[in-house]
Amino acid sequence: MGRRLTSVPGSRSRPSPYELLLLAVVLGLFVWSAISPHDRFTWVLEVFPVIIGVPLLVWVYPRFRFTPLVATLIALHAVILMVGGKYTYAEVPLGFWMARTFHFARNHYDRIGHLAQGFVPALVAREVLIRRSPLAGTGWVAFVVVC
Repeated sequence: MGRRLTSVPGSRSRPSPYELLLLAVVLGLFVWSAISPHDRFTWVLEVFPVIIGVPLLVWVYPRFRFTPLVATLIALHAVILMVGGKYTYAEVPLGFWMARTFHFARNHYDRIGHLAQGFVPALVAREVLIRRSPLAGTGWVAFVVVC
C-alpha cells in the first residue's frame, strides 16, 4: 500500500500488439453493429459512449496507458454496448440463449450491460486515482471508487 504508479510497468511509447488487437476488435465490431441495426436511433444512443470513448482513449494514450486488465474490460464494455445497440438489449441472441439455458422468464442481456456500466467505470476510476491523484495510497481511493 502506498505504492504510487506513474505509468504502466513496461510501458512503451508505441501500442503493444495486444492493445492494437483490442482496438481492431472494437473498431471491427463498431462497423458490424452499424450495418443494419434493429433501430438506428437506439443504435446511436447505445453506441454513443463508444463513439466518444475510443477517440478520447486514443488521444489520452500517449500520456496515460491503462493496464492490460482495464484496457480489456473497456473493450469488453464497448462490445457489450455495440451488441446491445445492434439488436436492442431485449433482442440480443445471447440473452435468449441465457433465458433458455437458465430458464429465465426473459432476455437478461440488459443485466450484463448494467453490470459493465457499474463495474468497468469503477475500475477505470480506480486506476486513474491510483496513478494521478493525491488520494493514492490512502483509503479514500476505495471510498471514492465505490461512491
